[in-house]
Amino acid sequence: MLQGIDTKNRHNESIDPFPVLAISERESEFSIFDTHEISNPQSKVRLSGQPFSIIVHPFGHNNNDKISGLIRWRITGQSNWNEEPLEKLDSNKWKGSWTPPSTGTYEWNIEIWSGQKSPSQKNNAPKDIRILKVERHDLMAANWYQLNNDNLSGVEKLPTVKSNDVFLLPSIFPFDQEGLIGESGKGHYSINPEFTDTMTFGQLTNKISKKRITLGMRIPMKCSPQHPFFISDPDNFNNEGVNDLVSEGWELRREKWEQVFRYWIVQGIEIFSIPEITCFPLSFWDHIIGTLKKDFSFISFITEENLSDDLYQKMLSAGFSDFKKPIFNFGLKNSNKKKSKISKPIQSTELNTLTCKTDDPEIKVSVKNLKSDKYLLHFQNQNPSKPKVIKISIEHESIQFSNKLIYYVRDLSNARAYRWSGKSNDIFLEKGQTELQLLVELNN
Repeated sequence: MLQGIDTKNRHNESIDPFPVLAISERESEFSIFDTHEISNPQSKVRLSGQPFSIIVHPFGHNNNDKISGLIRWRITGQSNWNEEPLEKLDSNKWKGSWTPPSTGTYEWNIEIWSGQKSPSQKNNAPKDIRILKVERHDLMAANWYQLNNDNLSGVEKLPTVKSNDVFLLPSIFPFDQEGLIGESGKGHYSINPEFTDTMTFGQLTNKISKKRITLGMRIPMKCSPQHPFFISDPDNFNNEGVNDLVSEGWELRREKWEQVFRYWIVQGIEIFSIPEITCFPLSFWDHIIGTLKKDFSFISFITEENLSDDLYQKMLSAGFSDFKKPIFNFGLKNSNKKKSKISKPIQSTELNTLTCKTDDPEIKVSVKNLKSDKYLLHFQNQNPSKPKVIKISIEHESIQFSNKLIYYVRDLSNARAYRWSGKSNDIFLEKGQTELQLLVELNN
């Protein structure tokens, strides 16, 4: 399984070296095996400026043999390798380390041998290549704050935060009555005038930049029939507004989305939060994130979509960052502008009832109505001996839950938000997890 980001070094604490076993099998060569319980040749993840250390345990050689070793590493795509020597700690333990100079994806391998020449000198081809992903340290150490739509006109009232903290903007694009992006021929290059205007947005990003605050933004990618991409190519959208990015002509369609992200990077956006990543093929994300990071290595893609562990690892492999950060709602003081509702079709009256059901007999569900548009779902797991994927069904006495209806829930244990649609959704319970509390907000 792909490892999550190791943040132990955030305050200059030590990180345990990555353990490796080297077994002598033929002539002077050793075969390399990972020994970490969740290791494999897939990506490891570190933060920028964080040393990556390896402990090597050689076995199977004669005690009189002269053992030598090194670590080779390079940024993926480069031709030349950097080399760092392994240092002998004792007769059965060697250590080496290197520090990635910047964010990005790196290739690395270990070579250990007895005799005068390394296997790569003989064959001129390093083998057993492994991958290291390096993320931005400042983003992991930062506090993340969610700005609301009514914050965008209050540039002079920005809250006081620390340098390198993160402001995450909501979706600021024009949208139709079903919440899909696009209205009156305007789409992802436009700003909804109900939220702010282009000049004020520029002032906002300029002030944030001067404060050394990192700016992120949610970018939904489902398009309405009024979106310019849809208008010019209606046959390549499904009835949920998802663009076809795999059939004939996909190169041009993917290029259009790449240009959207490039535009907003130039406007000062460094983090893109995508709410519906599973609607689009993995190859699209792998290509677009890799291409953009070649020119803008500082950017990050994240998602709040509720994913299974297996799918989450695939998305990390495609380039998404593993920032599992609580996001705080941080409104601007004295803002008099009335908050705009993103999900226009959702309407609720005083204390309307929401119900939640599941067919799993080992799960007990209770619902508490907090306000007319907020509900607390409480799941009790009577058999936490294994991980579970639970299908649930939600109904409301005055809201029709179609698949186009988008709303958000928040896990109260870690403050993480997830995007749901329609009345049928999945929840995930880890092994040993006895309960889960989710806050459902129908008036986002």
